[in-house]
Amino acid sequence: MKENPYAKMTLEELETKAKNAKKATSAIVGLLMVAVFAVVFLAIRQGFSAMTVVPSVLLPMLIINLASLNAIQKEIKSRKS
Repeated sequence: MKENPYAKMTLEELETKAKNAKKATSAIVGLLMVAVFAVVFLAIRQGFSAMTVVPSVLLPMLIINLASLNAIQKEIKSRKS
């Protein structure tokens, strides 16, 4: 079983890391929305191109960030209770 990397951090460090993870996740969601819009627009105007794969590349990054954020929040919750 993997060791929890967040167990060695202080509560303040965890809260800072959670805040940064939320900002990063929000940025990725924004980029993903813009990319999806751009792909749809370009597909309608010019047909499919290499730009089509950009949203599929950003999606795993979003999933990883959400998993990390959930782990951080779980650790914060366990320490506060």
